[in-house]
Amino acid sequence: MFTGLATSIYRTLSRHKLYTVLNLFGLALGIAVFLTMALIVRYEYGYDADIPHAAQIYQVDELAHVAGHAPQENSTVSFVSFPFLKVDFPEIAASIRVLQEPLVVRVGNTVACEQVTFTDRSFFSVFDLPLVAGNKGTALNGPGKVVISAAEARKYFGTTAALGRKLQIDNERNEAVVTGVLADPPTNRSMAFDIIGVTPTSWFTKPPFTNWGSEWGTMWVRINNPQAALRVNHGLAGYAARHPGNWTADTIREAFGDGGLELVPLRAVHFHSAAIGDGGNNRTLVDILGFVGIAALTAALINYINLATARSVLRARDIAMRKVLGATRFALAMQLIVEAVVLVALAGLAGLALTELSLHWVNEWGGWRLGFDLVFMLPITLVIVLLTGVLAGGYPALVLSAYQPAPVLAASKTPAGGRIESLLRSVLVVLQFSFAITLAICTLVMTQQASHVRRLDRGMNSGGLILIPSLADATLQNRQSEIMRRLAAVPGVTIATRSDVVPHNLVDGFDWRRPGHADKHELRWGKATEGYFEAIGAHVIAGRLFDRAHGQDYTPDPMVAGNGTSVVISRFTVERLGFASPQAAVGQEVQEAAQDSSAQVYRIIGVVDDIRFRSARSPMAPLLYYGTNGPISYVWGIVRYSGASEQVEIARLRAAWEEIAPNVAFTARTANDVFAEDYRTDASHGALFGLGSAIAIGIACLGLYGLSTFTATRRMQEIGIRKVLGARTQDILMLLIGQFLRPVLIATFLAWPLAWVLMRAWLSGFDERIGLTPLPFVAVTLIAVGIAAVTILGQTARAASQPPAAALNRTG
Repeated sequence: MFTGLATSIYRTLSRHKLYTVLNLFGLALGIAVFLTMALIVRYEYGYDADIPHAAQIYQVDELAHVAGHAPQENSTVSFVSFPFLKVDFPEIAASIRVLQEPLVVRVGNTVACEQVTFTDRSFFSVFDLPLVAGNKGTALNGPGKVVISAAEARKYFGTTAALGRKLQIDNERNEAVVTGVLADPPTNRSMAFDIIGVTPTSWFTKPPFTNWGSEWGTMWVRINNPQAALRVNHGLAGYAARHPGNWTADTIREAFGDGGLELVPLRAVHFHSAAIGDGGNNRTLVDILGFVGIAALTAALINYINLATARSVLRARDIAMRKVLGATRFALAMQLIVEAVVLVALAGLAGLALTELSLHWVNEWGGWRLGFDLVFMLPITLVIVLLTGVLAGGYPALVLSAYQPAPVLAASKTPAGGRIESLLRSVLVVLQFSFAITLAICTLVMTQQASHVRRLDRGMNSGGLILIPSLADATLQNRQSEIMRRLAAVPGVTIATRSDVVPHNLVDGFDWRRPGHADKHELRWGKATEGYFEAIGAHVIAGRLFDRAHGQDYTPDPMVAGNGTSVVISRFTVERLGFASPQAAVGQEVQEAAQDSSAQVYRIIGVVDDIRFRSARSPMAPLLYYGTNGPISYVWGIVRYSGASEQVEIARLRAAWEEIAPNVAFTARTANDVFAEDYRTDASHGALFGLGSAIAIGIACLGLYGLSTFTATRRMQEIGIRKVLGARTQDILMLLIGQFLRPVLIATFLAWPLAWVLMRAWLSGFDERIGLTPLPFVAVTLIAVGIAAVTILGQTARAASQPPAAALNRTG
């Protein structure tokens, strides 16, 4: 039996080479795209799934619903309410605070900047992370103890057997002792815990522990009962008013309105963070990528089934002859089904191989770390193989095995399958091209959006600008000015300055108002030293910038310098504060709204054009600048350079830094690289969409080519009759092309609304976005129709040019 089956399959493969190549190649591509997208979707939806008891862990967010302001939600929160959570809500089994800071870590001669987590001693009661060494009960039960990741242990000590080893954090005199080593986590974690220590007691006087407006860290709770979590979440509404800390009731109301705190399940944090502008991947994008995989696979399956059913009628005489020789209908049906399953299995193996080959580029494009998980993919591939094989072989098995031998062998041509089969093929082609055109439109829109963000005028000159976050190290606070002066002497440096307002870093904000006005407006503020505006290339549109010749411009601490201290604001701030124009704002006064009537009053000396420091997804922020010549918390060094490549200039700065501040690890990024984060991921995802749509269109065209070959052969006698009756070659050519292209045109009417809905949802996540115009829809349709026309042109032209006598003699 197996020998006969193998012989039959070999004959099918060798007799119909074009059919076999089209089917196997198209299906293998479709399976590969589907498996790759399935890995991506599983990776994204699997964030934090490995954390023990993940379903019981919740992040506590802050919500602000203030009248006249857009609702705001922050995952970084104040810790004022933390001591009261377990008292007010007995349902909370455990709660912790988490502060993560980039700090210098030193082990021997190795110095680096690491993300250090400061938390409560009960950390493991919420995040019960597995240890490869150490005891969770004692690992964080006092100061001077740290738990590090296995990767950090290997980095600093060359082994995970690091218990008792010591490291120095933030250049403190006392070394911390390693009391636990975390097991290596998967890469799809919302929070990375590289080095964990207990929050120093001295930190409890810092703003995040005392002020509601200081949002530096996150809070986490564990609630064992899901119903209890609903009750806790309801009770957290308006929670800030119940525990105002050192704020007045009016101040709380001004900051939060009718908002408060909200629980976010740990498993939802990844997508939720993206929704509120705190990072992560957009859920809509991930769902669209999943749709890409389903669409590509569906197109491939449709293509395979379509060609299989179309070509099956050519085996009618073969089946009839076998029946004459004694084959039963059941045996013939089973043979046809098994043949189809075996052929699909070959495509499945090829699809797995293509998936493994593509993962490197997919990870590079999308920033994922996908692995070739055969345990996950093999069952999916087997289901695809069995389902496709049965569907592709089932129709021929049922229809062909039912033919009566005598009529088939006596006929001059093989059965055509009837009008129903022809209609079925047309419907399948429509579905194929609908998927393909939808993907192609999404690709073009995403590419346009990424290009728009890349060319976006941000109101500053990001080229030739290097940012140095290392300057924020606490041990350098009193040396900031000296360090930047010495960096200014590095060859190629034209300006060296510092500020806490840099690309993707707008930390501080509170409400401001004009004296004598009741309206309050949230502004983002920061401090700038001499040369800052010149370094970033800000555009002055009214007044002047800070100048050392004016005593109120640069002060050691402008927040206590007294009335009349100078500030510079942005154009958007002018609008927010209600000034008639930028020129009208110059010389006017502003003050902090959260203070009493005796609060310090600042004088506006200049207005700069809006600068988009935030990502393209976040709203434009109104800005206010103080001038200072003193230390700045969370400061970044800013260097403008020329005459050298960025690699050379960063190397020069690194060498100078290691002489100036050898105890602090040097880190630097170009402003262009920071801003590239806004479009790099979307451009990469667009490339994936482009690949998926190209494969889907290619598969659809392969199917269309196969069908055009089959149909043109079947209609040769009809073409001959039409020519005898006076039809010209061009008439027949236009008739055939029109009939073949009709399903493609119908497909556009299905694809357009679907693509519009998908892209409208995706673009809504951007503050700076393109308009959704008809151009990509029309362009993709014209390209798809053109490709389809070229695909079938050769077969239709050959059929239409046949002489009538030759066409009438064909017995197809």
